[in-house]
Amino acid sequence: MEDGDAVRAGGGLPAASRTALRGPAVRRLLALRAGKKLTAGHVRVAADALGVSERTVWRWLAAAQSDETAAAYPGARSRVDARFTVTPEVRGLLALWKGNVRAVHRELVLRAARQCPPADAPSLTTLHRAIRRDLTPGERAGLAGGERAARKHDVFLARPRGWRNQVWETDHVQSPVLVNVDGKA
Repeated sequence: MEDGDAVRAGGGLPAASRTALRGPAVRRLLALRAGKKLTAGHVRVAADALGVSERTVWRWLAAAQSDETAAAYPGARSRVDARFTVTPEVRGLLALWKGNVRAVHRELVLRAARQCPPADAPSLTTLHRAIRRDLTPGERAGLAGGERAARKHDVFLARPRGWRNQVWETDHVQSPVLVNVDGKA
């Protein structure tokens, strides 16, 4: 049994069950609110059973008032595809500034301010998150330290260790070799 499936020491539910019960709990609390019977005690009990703070349950209830999806899946992150991603422009700026994310951010803010009407630039935290998510460690090292730094992240000739003579490698270069078979070349 994995740790997420185990019953907690305090007698609580496993994490998967707590997550699955969020929607029914929020819908029940909304029904109590509609009947003017919702109390802080109800929220406290729900928060304890779900393993979250009371403030979180109140926030879920506020979101569920205006959005049915939030009532069905409270606490779930929105699946909006409007998140910031690393574009070729950002890659070019990273190469120009040798991987300095702060300098790239300053440049993006300046470019956004020059547009008419002024556009929004991503925050520094958003830019860091997108770079960590969209670029491999080798790409980030290559932008900051050049080709030699990027090669440290290559998997060239990487192979799990085995016993002696388990694997033999040969070169692909062809060389003429004369073999003597029964006196004939």
